[in-house]
Amino acid sequence: MIKQLKFKKLLNEYRSVFYELEYVNEALREANHEFEKHKNVFCGRKQVEQGKLDERNSERIKSIYSSSDITKAIVKPKPESVYNPKKIFRQIARKFHPDTLSPEDPRLEEYETVFKKAAAAIDNHSWGDLFDIAERYNLELEDYETINGLLKQEIKLVQNKIDHKKGTYAWLFHCCEGDEDKNDLIRKFLSHLYGSW
Repeated sequence: MIKQLKFKKLLNEYRSVFYELEYVNEALREANHEFEKHKNVFCGRKQVEQGKLDERNSERIKSIYSSSDITKAIVKPKPESVYNPKKIFRQIARKFHPDTLSPEDPRLEEYETVFKKAAAAIDNHSWGDLFDIAERYNLELEDYETINGLLKQEIKLVQNKIDHKKGTYAWLFHCCEGDEDKNDLIRKFLSHLYGSW
């Protein structure tokens, strides 16, 4: 019983960090554009020739951007080495395969969504998404100890992505209070990218 309760707790943590990641990604979509726009205005005012600086510092820039690539740090465990998800997927397929319904059935859209999400979870080893479906639809789970371990790993991976994104200049720009803070951030960015400018 305690392992099942821990599962529910961990699943709620996973959902929470997953929604936070969605929020951060959405905020960054706008912030990247605003940061770039503000940087260009700042550089125009200060007569900073970005093209020439980019050319002169191309190796430095390449090194900075390649070392901040988060995908190198994230390694998902292979499913077969720790857990076989096929049993859960088979339950989902039996219950939600869209082919079991007629095209006029009002549940068809829900079935398609659940089935696609489960298939994507298997393909991407997104255990949190798979366990989320299982829990929402009261499917039978076994080996809570292993499941809880996988959920902990998944939470950590998502949190790492969030931390990485919150360390970007675009996110810091998003958090700036006013123009003075934004200009200070642009100065730091240019110094980081070019050394001196």
